[in-house]
Amino acid sequence: MEEFARLHTLPVTVANGNQIIVYRAATRRWRAVGFALGVLIPAAVTGSFLITFPWALAGWFAGAAVAELRVAHLDRSPGTRASASLTPRRTSDYLPRAGRWAVPGAMACCLASAILCAVRHGAHPAGDLSEVGLWTGLGVGTGAVALAAQRHILRRPQPLASPDRTAADDAIRSRSMHVLAASGMVLVGLCVSAQLSAADILPPDNTATAVHALLGIGVPLLGRILAYWPSPPATPDSA
Repeated sequence: MEEFARLHTLPVTVANGNQIIVYRAATRRWRAVGFALGVLIPAAVTGSFLITFPWALAGWFAGAAVAELRVAHLDRSPGTRASASLTPRRTSDYLPRAGRWAVPGAMACCLASAILCAVRHGAHPAGDLSEVGLWTGLGVGTGAVALAAQRHILRRPQPLASPDRTAADDAIRSRSMHVLAASGMVLVGLCVSAQLSAADILPPDNTATAVHALLGIGVPLLGRILAYWPSPPATPDSA
């Protein structure tokens, strides 16, 4: 809770403390579930219990994304009336420029990778273009879902509440936007890595290792930084 308050310069009070506790508990639970599935599903498919890092990572970020959608409704109760905002909420109120472009940029890279794989297929006939197409669809679809989820959280009504509870709700909304941007970017990046592996277009030397390390380790590290980037939200005026 101290970490969350520090990220948003949010004063924790008796009234909003429970909001933050419920949010943190829900996100940790779903991330743990996602990580566990990322380990167990490949083990069940391959029959090996060796941890596959990309799958475990994908599960963790997928669980994080699910958690943010789940907690979006935790503070709403039946019969509460949503406040009317004088100015519409914008993504820029809650995300820095890098966060706003994280998912669209990853989707563009996914499409560019698909084109590159198709163009170079003649020189690398061992590659499987149908698998490349599958990962392309999965990557673009994942990015689209992440953007739709961000839009959903941005537009969700905000019940009338005391100023400290409203501030906590805005902080949770901001953190959800950050985590979804990071999760979408990382998951699409893993799809790009799978595209390149399926197409088999990378040189069989350190180049392939470097590219996959960048996509499998570097991008997730950037996602971790983005997910925990400090950002006091710019709250729209409300009445």
